[in-house]
Amino acid sequence: MGKNFLKTFPNQNKRQKDFQCSIGFTMTVIGSKWRAIILWHVLKSQPIRYGQLKKSISKISHKVLAQELRHLEMDGLIERIAYATIPPKVEYIPTPRGKSLENILQELCIWGKKYF
Repeated sequence: MGKNFLKTFPNQNKRQKDFQCSIGFTMTVIGSKWRAIILWHVLKSQPIRYGQLKKSISKISHKVLAQELRHLEMDGLIERIAYATIPPKVEYIPTPRGKSLENILQELCIWGKKYF
């Protein structure tokens, strides 16, 4: 695993102070309304372009999608690859840290299908 996988998260000290358990810390990383869903789509359709993400998650606004992608990138869960083309092309891929959450998200998906 690369060095980025082992780097600390942004605001890690605050996140650790807010929660006294590891599940609380984990939820600060993937616990927003959209973050786990976005990461799930990036994991399943890599690489994935912004437009594909927006189509896959139709209820999310462009503003929120852009914000959540930035958060996932800052936390080292996804990587943004920008191509110098016209029109601009941007793709997202999971990092090793992001891939490490795949089994957890898979289990959440199975649980959701069972009780939805």
